[in-house]
Amino acid sequence: MRQKIAALAATTLILTGGALANATSASATVDPPSGGWDHTWTTSDSNPGGTAYIAEYGDIVSVCDTDADGVSPRVQIAVQYPSGAYHIRYTLTASGGEGACASARASQGGIYDLPEDTSISVAVWLGPDYGSVTTHYYVNDH
Repeated sequence: MRQKIAALAATTLILTGGALANATSASATVDPPSGGWDHTWTTSDSNPGGTAYIAEYGDIVSVCDTDADGVSPRVQIAVQYPSGAYHIRYTLTASGGEGACASARASQGGIYDLPEDTSISVAVWLGPDYGSVTTHYYVNDH
C-alpha cells in the first residue's frame, strides 16, 4: 500500500511539474505573434536601427533594436488632450544591443493604460538625442 501511495505521489509531482513548466514557458510569450500588430514603424535611418510595434487591444507597445549600430532605439507615447496638445505618457528604451526589446502594456496600469477614442502620438528614434526620428499617430479605438 505504501508503494502505491509513493508511486501516486511521484506521478502527481511529475505531472504537476510538467504543467508548471508549460505554464511558465507559455506565459513568457506575452506579445502578439508576428503579424498581430496593428501598427509597425521604424526609425528613418537608411538601415532602420529601431522598430516600434503597437497592438491597440491591451495598449501593448514594444520597441526593438534591429541593427548592431551601437545606438539604443526609443519609443515615446503621448496622448492628445482636449486642448489639442499632446502630453507625453512614457518613453521606452531597448538597451542591450541588437535584438533587445522593451515593452509596456495597459495591464501595468497608470501611464501605460491609454485612453480609448483618443489620438496617440508615437515617436521612434535612435540614441538619446532624437536621431532618425519618425512620428506617427493613431486613434486608440480598441
